[in-house]
Amino acid sequence: MSKSKSKPAKSRSGHPARRTSNGASVFEQPVRNAMLRYVAQLRAFFNERHSAADTEAGIEGMVTLLTVHSRLRTKVSVTELEHDALAIQFGDLRAIGDDVAIACASILKEFVMFLAETGLWSGTVEEFKAVFELISAQSGESPVVVPELDEATADEKWLALPLVATARQLLAWVGEGRAVRPNGLLEKSEIVSAAAAIGIEVVFDADAQPETFSWVPAAGTAVGSLAHIPKLSTYWDALLRAGLLTKQDNQAVPTPVVSEALLADHGFGARGIKDIIAEGIYAHVLLNAIGPENDHTVTQMAAALLSKAGSNNPPRSEVAFQIPAVDELEPEQTHLQPLFEKTIPGAEAILRALEAEGMVRIGKHLRVPRVLRAPLERALTRVAEEVLG
Repeated sequence: MSKSKSKPAKSRSGHPARRTSNGASVFEQPVRNAMLRYVAQLRAFFNERHSAADTEAGIEGMVTLLTVHSRLRTKVSVTELEHDALAIQFGDLRAIGDDVAIACASILKEFVMFLAETGLWSGTVEEFKAVFELISAQSGESPVVVPELDEATADEKWLALPLVATARQLLAWVGEGRAVRPNGLLEKSEIVSAAAAIGIEVVFDADAQPETFSWVPAAGTAVGSLAHIPKLSTYWDALLRAGLLTKQDNQAVPTPVVSEALLADHGFGARGIKDIIAEGIYAHVLLNAIGPENDHTVTQMAAALLSKAGSNNPPRSEVAFQIPAVDELEPEQTHLQPLFEKTIPGAEAILRALEAEGMVRIGKHLRVPRVLRAPLERALTRVAEEVLG
């Protein structure tokens, strides 16, 4: 039972640091006024992830949290958070109830990513990392280090993954900025150069319509859009979602605080941003598959295999990728054989793509590296929500 249920009176009275007697109320209107310059951007940021009603509730929640935070710091603070004050704030939230603290941590996590992505974070890189670490710990999960790995080992495991090198290559290519469309996707004039930056040689042809798709197109393949290069489109989407790139006018430019974290080899912030990128790659590949059609049956099959690959009882690769013949199925399953002929090869193509990025190992068994199991779990949750919801 949560603490909030065992202390109903305290929960009804609101956050202790915001009560009038504690002086927080005098900060509320100044906080609202200071937030006006970015509240429209914050609303749009939240709307990409939540319903309109949840967005408005989240904004009001941030007003409360920032009001309390400002009271603890004795100054209005809406573009940075201070670690020690935040720690006191979470102590008060835990006194109300663990569920309240976890919910507030979730809101704060999205808020600091918003500040980083928009370039509004006014603190230092070190302060951002410290705050991000505290918020992640208070959320009741560690998005980076699985229990079996100490921090030094986790750093080493992350650096060994091809996905980190590719993300860094693409970020380096962006440089001071690259032309993008209103939706954040690369302009067609940038596609060939971006592909070359991560080792893919293609030529641009506006009329190209590939009959088949592969994770990495063969050298010299003609492409007509970003979608024709699954690996590039996946990494570009992952960098955008992770807040590594910020759209300014008609360009995508690196977000300084987050970019520095990706380039770092050690530390919580470095592991944290790699973790978020990995989650984005898993989700994008599953939801878009490797082909021209978004087929949810393939997505579900691949998601099921990845879920098992991340467990303590991973499936045998030979069995996982084997298409059963009609006479190998139970009578009530024979009608599914044509479906298996379609979904199993599609699921294998997804896992082979992830294997190339070091995100699944295909040997005698299918296995997901331990350092990647937390982002995989979150990606599977997101995929389930989008496919089933």
